[in-house]
Amino acid sequence: MSSPRHLPLRRRDLLVGGVAGLAVTAAAAESVWSLREASGGAAFPEPVRGGPIHMQIVAHPDDCLYFVNPRVARVLDDGAGLCTVVLTAGEADGRNSWDAEAPADFAGYAAARNNGLRRAYAALALGDPDAPWDRYLAPLESGQDVELCVLRDKPEVHIVFCSLWTNLGRLTGEFTRLLALWEGRLDDSLVLPPADSPLTAESTVDRTTVQATLLELLDRYRPVVVNTLDPDPDPITGERLGAEQLGYSDHIDHTAAALFAWEAVRAWGAARTVESWRGYYNRRWPGNLGEADLAPKGRALDVYSWNDGADCGLPSGCGDRLIAGPGAGTTYGHATHPRYTAALAAAEIDGSIRPVTVRDNTLQVLGEDGWEDLGGPDTLPSLDLAGTKVYAISAEHTHDPATHVRDVHCYDLVSGQWQLLGNPAGTGPGARIVGQVAGADDGRTSLACVRDAQGLAVRVRPEGGEWADWARLEGPAVHDAPAALALDGAFTIIAATPDNVAVWEGDGVDWTTRMLDLPGPEDLPFFAPASAVVAAQAPDGRIVLASRVGGCSDVALHIGRGETWTGVRVPLEGGVLAPTLAIGPEGALAVACDDGTGAPAVLVLSLADLEAGDGAFGLLSRPWTRGDVTLVKRPAAAFGSDGALRLWAVAADGELWTAEAEPGGDAPAGWSPAT
Repeated sequence: MSSPRHLPLRRRDLLVGGVAGLAVTAAAAESVWSLREASGGAAFPEPVRGGPIHMQIVAHPDDCLYFVNPRVARVLDDGAGLCTVVLTAGEADGRNSWDAEAPADFAGYAAARNNGLRRAYAALALGDPDAPWDRYLAPLESGQDVELCVLRDKPEVHIVFCSLWTNLGRLTGEFTRLLALWEGRLDDSLVLPPADSPLTAESTVDRTTVQATLLELLDRYRPVVVNTLDPDPDPITGERLGAEQLGYSDHIDHTAAALFAWEAVRAWGAARTVESWRGYYNRRWPGNLGEADLAPKGRALDVYSWNDGADCGLPSGCGDRLIAGPGAGTTYGHATHPRYTAALAAAEIDGSIRPVTVRDNTLQVLGEDGWEDLGGPDTLPSLDLAGTKVYAISAEHTHDPATHVRDVHCYDLVSGQWQLLGNPAGTGPGARIVGQVAGADDGRTSLACVRDAQGLAVRVRPEGGEWADWARLEGPAVHDAPAALALDGAFTIIAATPDNVAVWEGDGVDWTTRMLDLPGPEDLPFFAPASAVVAAQAPDGRIVLASRVGGCSDVALHIGRGETWTGVRVPLEGGVLAPTLAIGPEGALAVACDDGTGAPAVLVLSLADLEAGDGAFGLLSRPWTRGDVTLVKRPAAAFGSDGALRLWAVAADGELWTAEAEPGGDAPAGWSPAT
């Protein structure tokens, strides 16, 4: 085993005696409620493998509760094991109080936050926030010591605290956050041992050690799903809010933790699927959580923030008093938005409908003999299918912010050829804006579309020609994930904006843009989606749109063309994924998403069901058919030429599951492994 690293910091002379001088205190006593420390030489306890393991890699103790939950609660209910890795101590100003005159106690506040996370996970997993944990000093082969916490009565639940200082500037006099370690502006970072933690040594770790630690933990736990924060936070639109970093709508530590996580996941290469979760940008989007999701999320945050008034007997406190509540609050807690939801599509190949997905960071198709790797680059878990072409995005999460790469690639299912389409900004910060790619194809002309700093950008390939250069389309800022359609040489691109839905229309060369002003709830001037907008072309040329309704988890379905639209609201008690649409040869409409338990919820309707009257937004109360798996990605759906409906979804075990309905039949409830 490598010895722990003790590397020199820049301005190391400021660290001599610095920890003691900053009023970092240690608890005088240990509580049996929280600590059952193993002997110093004990081996790292092996994870319990009663089911698949999901790993979260985050910056602060509350990140997974705010930005990944209710997914955490859903997969726990499904029987998955859990390992959450928290990179920083989250010490802030060292005051677990709104009293600015309170003395700073960085180790004490870090301990209080860790206590809050343990209690919240115990409440989620066992219904008892005071359930005991076993805590270990765990030396890793990377040379880094971490604190491992195992929930005693449900040992499938682990937390790993790496406890790096969030802001070493308190010691060095410089602004040196975790991002500085990632970018190389900081040689190494000091570990802050929380009060009452088995971590005791004041050690330092460099960037290579952090990378090796994450890779070692991935290899030890072998998670089928890895959840990270957002490595490409959205640009700020409007006024900068709170602790957002300059130019980006997220906390600077969130971005750094996500970059470290993605580098490790790519190097490990064995995660079935990966998801990034938006951070502070949630407050710039309408809330998307219904009561079925808000309640467990809010209960966990109430426990974390010590709103339950527990008496745990720890001097550092039982939770984080600085969290504004109660419950999920009204800022970024009222929404949970995964970044890469569209990682699965249904393609017709050799006369059969087959699922295409990003699996193990590569594009793969499920054939008669199992999964077939389609070659090409490592890709983000995002794709779109248009005609015979699949569009995907590769990424290089570089340490130099000027060399980030996010490139669009096109794979032709017929020829088996890949083409690199690049992105409109080249490299650097502009390249990170692109988000998810949308494609459209009318059989003659192909179009790829991504987000751009000015709105959207497109690249078009005319029949028999080559791809033209990227062309920027002026328009409003969009949240992400545009939807693109093509019919007889006319293209339509639709995307959610912060307060409306925008549409771009053109022939691939000349474009116009406007707001759709869709009908919506009576208390809003226009419909503002709480998710990405998904689109499908009806046989009569009209467009069907699907999205989530703001302020809840209901599904909105709109149908129309031009400036004439009607819509309906279908109640659904939970879920965070944008709906999937499929239209059959006779006008049957399938809608699929997740519900408040994480299960697939499916409706089969007719297009006539959406016609509430021009300009109206009616209520369509229909029972959803619920599946028996827990989803982690948006489903794919397709009707065969015979009218049979096929569905596919990535479940909590990281594998693909499928369901089928006979022509004219009800939505399917029973799901089975697709392989």
